[in-house]
Amino acid sequence: MKAAGLIAIDTLVDSRAVLIKSKQPSNQQLVDKIASRLRGVIAAQQFVLCQYNVPRSLLSIAGKITPGKRAPTVTQLDEPDWVAVSSMVEKKKIATVMDELASNGATDILVLEITNSR
Repeated sequence: MKAAGLIAIDTLVDSRAVLIKSKQPSNQQLVDKIASRLRGVIAAQQFVLCQYNVPRSLLSIAGKITPGKRAPTVTQLDEPDWVAVSSMVEKKKIATVMDELASNGATDILVLEITNSR
């Protein structure tokens, strides 16, 4: 709409999608697969992937800032005593998280969109 120079005048309908299943579905595996895919897309809309480098000596502090959904992924860098960290962070908190990481020794901080998650 913006590209065409149009603006919204009013909202006609607000809607939401709901997945409904039978009490006895004929194909439970398919229902479970579709539900899992939908949950993945919904989760991806709420999180971003934060990646950064940090000295190993500061990893415990950084890990408290970006705990992830389960735990951060930590990878040894070629440079001794440094690690790379990847962690899912709530989108609404990412600006504050980046500030905290930078003030606690993290460098090369990247934020990436997530399109799906499981």
